Amino acid sequence: MAKRKGRGRPSSIDLLPEDLRVAINTALRERRLTQKQILDHFNELLEGRGAEPISKSALNRYALHIEETGSKLREAREAAAGLVGGLGESSDTDLGRAVTEMIKTMVFDAVLDRSDEDEAGPDLDRLKTLSIIVEKVAKASKLDSDREFKIREHVEAQVKKAAAKEVDNVGQEKGLSTDTISAIKSSILGIKVEK
Repeated sequence: MAKRKGRGRPSSIDLLPEDLRVAINTALRERRLTQKQILDHFNELLEGRGAEPISKSALNRYALHIEETGSKLREAREAAAGLVGGLGESSDTDLGRAVTEMIKTMVFDAVLDRSDEDEAGPDLDRLKTLSIIVEKVAKASKLDSDREFKIREHVEAQVKKAAAKEVDNVGQEKGLSTDTISAIKSSILGIKVEK
């Protein structure tokens, strides 16, 4: 029987005001200051606000948590790049696909975790919530794909239009016939010219 991790109580850093938590995250991510310097700086700020200081161990645990989370995100990006690498897609699309797959895996894990725990089967509320999330992520991915397709289609049309105009200009300068210019547009640009 697998032991499940609980949420636990919030850390002293989780309980800080949003502005300080964001600033601590930024300081840890940038790595310009040591943890001691970060601790000293934020404890001065907290003292100025009349709040309890952060302990060294709390900051260390929080920094480890931030690093683990960042590592998971980097792994997800690398996995996404590996899974759809060579398709010529943007990294945002890759990450979207990876997130979709991760959520599907979470649903599968939820079913397995619950089934291992007892005979009652999976937690239907949890599965319902996860299925709604999967549906919303799938819709967002579809919208992104559709938008990307429309942008590519628009850019391609603009490039063809500019190229056709250039073919007309250069063809006329070089004395090419209208039929020759039309043939070039048709064979190279795929543009059918009405006569």
